[in-house]
Amino acid sequence: MSTISCRCFISLLVGFLLLPAGGFYNAEVFAQQKFGDVYEGAATVQVQGENYVVARKKAVNLALKNGLEDALKEMMGDEEFEASQRDLRKILRRASRYVKSYRFLEAYDDPFEKISEVRLEMRFFPSAVRQALAGLGVITGPVSENKLVVLIKETSFTSAPVTSFWDIFPISETQLVKNLMEEGIEVIGREQVREMVSETTVLNAIKGDLKSARSIGLKTGADIVIVGTAVSSLRGKRAEEDIKTVQANINVKVVSTLESSLIAAKTDFSTIKHEHALQAELEAFDNASEKLADFLIPSFHRYWEKGVEAPVKKVPEAPPLSMTDM
Repeated sequence: MSTISCRCFISLLVGFLLLPAGGFYNAEVFAQQKFGDVYEGAATVQVQGENYVVARKKAVNLALKNGLEDALKEMMGDEEFEASQRDLRKILRRASRYVKSYRFLEAYDDPFEKISEVRLEMRFFPSAVRQALAGLGVITGPVSENKLVVLIKETSFTSAPVTSFWDIFPISETQLVKNLMEEGIEVIGREQVREMVSETTVLNAIKGDLKSARSIGLKTGADIVIVGTAVSSLRGKRAEEDIKTVQANINVKVVSTLESSLIAAKTDFSTIKHEHALQAELEAFDNASEKLADFLIPSFHRYWEKGVEAPVKKVPEAPPLSMTDM
């Protein structure tokens, strides 16, 4: 068996052994974080004839739609929002169904230009929005506490280049997942993530885009997303003993899905000498992953013990207008 084939077999075998079972979701955590804010929407509508009442109603409905668009972009990220435009039309056409309450910030009818303008402030029913999105297959269940996703782009000197991020089970990622699961941390499997998240989103997250990392968490239901890169290289060889020296470097960033912020970042490496390059590479990645896990696990527990603190936003003192008063 060739070195490349052996490497792929080992990675696949470990990867399949690490596929986790599903868990329970905590909808309240997500709802409190992402729908605690008030959104704004504005619209201008042309008046037909002299019917300003109908124009005002159309302007209100359009403003509600615009406000819901902003809420969905904040929730999903701009990239996922744009990619899901076709599916989201079904929700946006009925935006008023998801509005808990709203109030007028501005309302103006211009008899000269024959237009009706409004600017609204609104709140949404979070569970209704999430249920609608899940029904369309745009997102999965709500974000779950104490659940991770790990995605690492690996470059190995023992294997041929691959055309797709999803084509292999990286040794570094597989070993890091193994170390985390041995500490009782639930990790969502790579194959499961592949069915939910586009390769473009993953690669953007690896490059440092927090919105893309957050999108991965929302799609998979994980409250923490780990993304990064790994590289192995042949550092030297003693000809007389035919001993290879292999170094493995792993660099990761840890992102909070709910807060869309960086929890931790860490780079670690390991150097191993062995007569077989593949064995040296496996051990180097294993050692580097173990050191990473030892550093990251305490930061996870600190984050989970602290909990998610939703940002406080001032709400106007005037009570919102109920949808029944529309």
